[in-house]
Amino acid sequence: MTNHATLAALAAVLATYAAAAADIQSRNLELEPQVKLELADGRALRCTVLRWDGFGLDGSCGAIGWESFRPGSALLALKALVSDRDTEACADAAAVILSLDESSVAARTAVEWARRSGADEARLEAMRRDAGALAIARARKLASEREAALARLTPEAAAFPSKPWPALHSQDLDAVGAATVEAARALLSRTGGSATLHETAHIALLAESGDDAFVREAATLERVFRDWRRRFEDCTVNIAEQGRIPVLVVSDRDRWRLLLHAAFGGDAAQHPDAVTVYPATGQPSEPRPIVLVRPDSDPMRRQYNATVGLARAVLHLAGSPERGPAWLNEGLPRVMATGAVPEAGMDRELRTRGLKALRTGTSLASIVGARYGDPAWTSDPELARSLAYLLASWLDQQSPNALVRYAESPRTSEGEAARFRRCFGMTVEDAVARANAWYRTND
Repeated sequence: MTNHATLAALAAVLATYAAAAADIQSRNLELEPQVKLELADGRALRCTVLRWDGFGLDGSCGAIGWESFRPGSALLALKALVSDRDTEACADAAAVILSLDESSVAARTAVEWARRSGADEARLEAMRRDAGALAIARARKLASEREAALARLTPEAAAFPSKPWPALHSQDLDAVGAATVEAARALLSRTGGSATLHETAHIALLAESGDDAFVREAATLERVFRDWRRRFEDCTVNIAEQGRIPVLVVSDRDRWRLLLHAAFGGDAAQHPDAVTVYPATGQPSEPRPIVLVRPDSDPMRRQYNATVGLARAVLHLAGSPERGPAWLNEGLPRVMATGAVPEAGMDRELRTRGLKALRTGTSLASIVGARYGDPAWTSDPELARSLAYLLASWLDQQSPNALVRYAESPRTSEGEAARFRRCFGMTVEDAVARANAWYRTND
């Protein structure tokens, strides 16, 4: 889904939330009072408040949701904003407090405040219903905002179908592949660029340059694709071909930045090699991969970048689109890429941060349970990638076939821990302990 489509869908969802909480009016404050706000994280802010509603307040400190307050602090803020003589506003404010925690002392105080302002029993009962609807609407809104933030962080964090890929008839492969290539061209055109197409049996490399070097790069990616397909098939995991995989190579960092912003609102600084995006293309319409390659003046490093993105595409097309854990989703493509393009010298670079951390007390366990959006990935993504690479590399050395099966065999209700033990014959805790010990004495 493109960034514009994502925003449109989010706007529709938020409109639904607004309708669910429609009985809590949005109130603009003519006097724009200055209020001291005490937030649940310990911050105290003095803000000029312009408006408030069931989701939060807006003012000189920006938009702050009610979930950022403890009930008592939210009540103090609302009492500074609402006149005791305004029965409806008092009842709506009390509904906000009830929606945060109906069993709190602040909730009981808010109900009495509404009653003293003139709310009768019918209005108080409606207020309680509003509070329940508001709690649900706010929880859904927060979940949607978290999902949107994750989608901007990386397309790998999106929810993908768990159903197996549909098999395409041979006559459909070209049509579906052509549709995905056109989606890649359209994405590039949104940045003001255009591309020359270099095709192989399974790769459609689009480069802003017509240089013959890209013909050779496309041929190299084709060999890589075939090698991985053979390895996966040896592990009884099939690659569900969906036509040629577009690999889009831009010429400069400015275009790369614009391309990622156009594709999913992403920050280019967070993506050191490649990004694979998954717009719904072709008939049947499915989230098929398009590889976006970070430019690099070193042709071997650029080839490595493209191979990381292609690895993600291959993993996406293996079994079902459903994702595994974040560490696996980040580590395995880079293991595949360093093995395919050793001349890029990325193995040592990827190990450096992680080895230093492991030898000063960090454990690989810090990333095993972490999801995209968790502090392990947002606070220091370079370190997280390095640790993920080290763990995936160690598992690949122990049993490369088990790693492929763990990554791509159909996911069931057994859970990741049981799945890991079934594939590797040991618990994930044992694997982490053994890998930690190995890396602390070897490199």
